[in-house]
Amino acid sequence: MFCTVDEVIDFTGLKPKHLNLSTDDESKLEDIVENWIKQSTSLIKDYCNNDFKKYGENIPEAVQNVCIRLTGNMVALATARRGTPITQVNDWQVNIVNMRVFSNDLKDDLAPYVIDKSRKSDKIEFFAITGEDDGKSYHKRR
Repeated sequence: MFCTVDEVIDFTGLKPKHLNLSTDDESKLEDIVENWIKQSTSLIKDYCNNDFKKYGENIPEAVQNVCIRLTGNMVALATARRGTPITQVNDWQVNIVNMRVFSNDLKDDLAPYVIDKSRKSDKIEFFAITGEDDGKSYHKRR
């Protein structure tokens, strides 16, 4: 995982009551946040086409920061949706809570870590067989 439960809780100020948990149910809160961190980590890896294994335990701080903010967005969405998925701006206008948690600013911060696999290809080997029967009709090309 690219960030910790404590980092997300510190960043968001999340308390058990915000998720309609009993006030002393810290372990359930931590389990929920840990699951969101796993989801955030997976979203980051998929977006970047990068498993970040080359960094070992030293995940870049920018990636850690994106994980904290992305998970924070999940927290904000969850707490907003628990109240109601609809917010009333005034007597005439009603908005639905935005479902996008992986925003463009987070993607921009991950840009240096994106691996573009669309331009990379593996070496291809092929064989050319001609109709000549002189014993030299088999050619291997690279």
